[in-house]
Amino acid sequence: MKQLLLVIAVATCYLSHAQSWIQLPDFLGTQRDDGTAFVINNKAYCTTGLDIYGCTNNGYVFDGATETWSVIASLPAGKERQYAAGFSSNNLGYIMGGINCSNLRLNDFWQYSPTTNSWTALPNFPGMGRYGTSNFIIKNKAYIMGGTLANNTLSNQVWEYNFTSTVWTQKNNLPLNAMHRGSAFAIDTLGYVCYGIDNNNAFNHYIYTYNYITDTWRRVSNLVMPSRFYIGTAVCSNKAALYGGVDSLTTISNNYTIFNPADSSLTNLLGIPSAARKGGMAFCINNIFYITTGYSTANLRIKETWKNTDLVGIKELEILNDKLKIYPNPANEILNVKWDPSTGLGQGMINVNTPIYNLKFKIYNSLGQMIREEEITFKENIASINTKELQTGVYYLKLKTENGLTISKRFVIAR
Repeated sequence: MKQLLLVIAVATCYLSHAQSWIQLPDFLGTQRDDGTAFVINNKAYCTTGLDIYGCTNNGYVFDGATETWSVIASLPAGKERQYAAGFSSNNLGYIMGGINCSNLRLNDFWQYSPTTNSWTALPNFPGMGRYGTSNFIIKNKAYIMGGTLANNTLSNQVWEYNFTSTVWTQKNNLPLNAMHRGSAFAIDTLGYVCYGIDNNNAFNHYIYTYNYITDTWRRVSNLVMPSRFYIGTAVCSNKAALYGGVDSLTTISNNYTIFNPADSSLTNLLGIPSAARKGGMAFCINNIFYITTGYSTANLRIKETWKNTDLVGIKELEILNDKLKIYPNPANEILNVKWDPSTGLGQGMINVNTPIYNLKFKIYNSLGQMIREEEITFKENIASINTKELQTGVYYLKLKTENGLTISKRFVIAR
């Protein structure tokens, strides 16, 4: 009976992966993809994009406190677009460029004030019209890079916009021959780019950092990225959250990856327990990653909104991840699991001084599908999982802390 009570208690702690991803009210506008989003004071302003009727100019605001949507002012009639650059600074939002449904590459530049709920036209961007750019903000300056130009060539140009002087300045080019629909983000005072395609439809497989003082780029040499573009990108808890996109086989991904600049590491977490997507609008509020709209694996534009809580309490999570060990990795027929309950994982559910106890685990494949759930017996904090039936590939062993933090360990089966 004592052991049965233990199993029941443990089972209540280990929630399904849907608890890390929580579905919220749908985007208030029409289903769309390739819109743009920016955050001001814990509110995300999501606007433009392509719906079933054509290019859009309307926008909506997501309140991070109430997690509800409401309407904001639209761009003026005739300014509909998709693939625009969006960013914010000093409590103002900005949209630059994009492409309209007459196939015109745009270079107009707009400012949004949440105080007056209005858009103001600024002087045009001085370069050629472009769409599919990426951008980040460092020290009161916006950096816009890459994209496809009005002459149909893909660009590696980098432009800086100074919010104080309102001057555009062209900077050193990307260390790539081009980057269309890549990812860009800034953490502290370093800029980063990754993913995207070039003029030869080749994918960028590396992460590069940008030093704004020296105007130079450097490759993060120990990382190789998969083929991907149309990624949802946001910075949460000083880490880059990278979701979805499409690969070289036009397969839409459900991959959710966290890049940590502190140790230049990549961590793969479980994707949305719904349709994967590309071209969604991603943002971060209070270290929670959100993504809305996009184009799904069912070849449909969608309006679902999801949030992921894996990065909440990230410091505690990192400590717990360090305490949980799996080996050998790659594995063949046996995967060993070693952990210390005194770290807090499972505390309150078991007697940490008991040499033998049972816990539940779940295994997910690389698509985020749960393929196995059962108990294992720990003896002196070590247990073994039989992996004979798993096919060669990448998997995730998932556990949950008592306070809801998710521990997801990646392992490989190789034979």
